[in-house]
Amino acid sequence: MKHFLLPLVGLLLLAVAAQADLKPGVRGLITRAPQTMKIDGNLDEFAGAFCTPVNYFHANAQNRAAQFFYMWDDEAFYCGLRTLDAARANNAADDRLWEGDGVEWYFDTRRGDDFRAKSWGPGAVHMYWTGYKGLKLQPRWCLRPDMLKAIAGDGVEVAARDTEHGSEVEFKLLWANFPNFKPAVGEVIALDSELCYSDGGPRVDRTFAYGSPLSVQQPASLGVVQLVEKLEPSDWKQCGPVMMPVRCDTAWTQDTKALVTGKICLPPGQQNAIGKIVFRVSDLEGKTLGEYPASKTVSLPGSDFAIAEAQWPSDVAVPGAHTLIAIVYDKEGHELTRVAPRMVSVGMTQGY
Repeated sequence: MKHFLLPLVGLLLLAVAAQADLKPGVRGLITRAPQTMKIDGNLDEFAGAFCTPVNYFHANAQNRAAQFFYMWDDEAFYCGLRTLDAARANNAADDRLWEGDGVEWYFDTRRGDDFRAKSWGPGAVHMYWTGYKGLKLQPRWCLRPDMLKAIAGDGVEVAARDTEHGSEVEFKLLWANFPNFKPAVGEVIALDSELCYSDGGPRVDRTFAYGSPLSVQQPASLGVVQLVEKLEPSDWKQCGPVMMPVRCDTAWTQDTKALVTGKICLPPGQQNAIGKIVFRVSDLEGKTLGEYPASKTVSLPGSDFAIAEAQWPSDVAVPGAHTLIAIVYDKEGHELTRVAPRMVSVGMTQGY
């Protein structure tokens, strides 16, 4: 009996390991939703879900920072959005929701060579959703004007609520709208999450979680994401760059001799997994010029919005003559992930 059980246990361990592996090119996850999912604007069910923070480094972060959460079950895909925003409104017409506070949503479930192709087509959709109509809570959604037949729109739900510092919005999209895709652990799709801000008037700001404004034109700009049961420590290596975006800049006013500041988003719901963060500055040949621990935490208003910071002399990091990565370790000192600043424009206009 012992000889029989040993191979069986080995096979089971291999099966578990195979389920945990992320496919090449995967940049993010969609974690399993609880059985108690209810679309009511309350994001409590998203606790522990995979998250992509956005806009934490905006000059007006207290009115721009946000968190996108992603989950799935056999019936549907779910997204939760938590924002910091004192001027919540969407004055746009029902078929032009991108002109106010809301989400531009990019989703590609196609299989084969059409997946993340240059052009949009059946199985891929660009749509919009918001929690507001004018200043009032009135969840709405619509399809891109030239994609009105992209999906049937069956069972799409949006719900929202105001919070002390912004809002929470839930979005549900049935898999039945994509009949050629069958959800299962290990399957991949592509998406991008664009957050639009209007401050009560026309759109004044936008930012992308995975790609850039190129996502509007072509699905090839979208991020590949994998359906999983839950976020595992081994997943951080591939997914860290969208979980913990990094920025490096020099403050325009300083009381000391010139210092550079490195900033990294702390992932909501996952901060207890992190032991330390070190910013490594290297020259253009890869030689380490210095390592600087993130010793300061800056908290934004609201629930679990936080940034870790480190500083170093500007003479160490001459502009255009160095590279930067943040190295994230767990509590035992094992490396979880490495993150570099995003070399892409994700806002209203191109440029740095």
